[in-house]
Amino acid sequence: MLVLAYVHPIAAGVVLVWLGYTGSLGVRARNDRRHARELLRRHAATAPMMYWLMVVIWAGGLVSTWQLRNDLRLAASPHFRIGLALVAALTGSAITARNMRRPQWRAVHPWFGAAAMLLAAAQVFFGLQITP
Repeated sequence: MLVLAYVHPIAAGVVLVWLGYTGSLGVRARNDRRHARELLRRHAATAPMMYWLMVVIWAGGLVSTWQLRNDLRLAASPHFRIGLALVAALTGSAITARNMRRPQWRAVHPWFGAAAMLLAAAQVFFGLQITP
């Protein structure tokens, strides 16, 4: 059973690396006009799968705490709340990405991504504190 408690942290680490890669594509597209089209194409291609994996990882952490971690209170840690905020930021990013032709949505989209990256860093910090 103890081995199962490590599935969430390891899988989350992989997904967070993918989140960093996906975010870096968007940032690089803003700074490299020559390759922007290709970078944005890859960003748009990887972001939906990364988003859904992040939602699954968040839900997996909730189930893992409920079923495997009797030493933690369900949904009570900063790690849980930051994870919820991270999923909310990524949801905002996904919603604004649906219509990038609208200037307002296009302007706010990178801010959701930046918030997600900052929350991901905090998520790692608080997650390491409760790793079994």
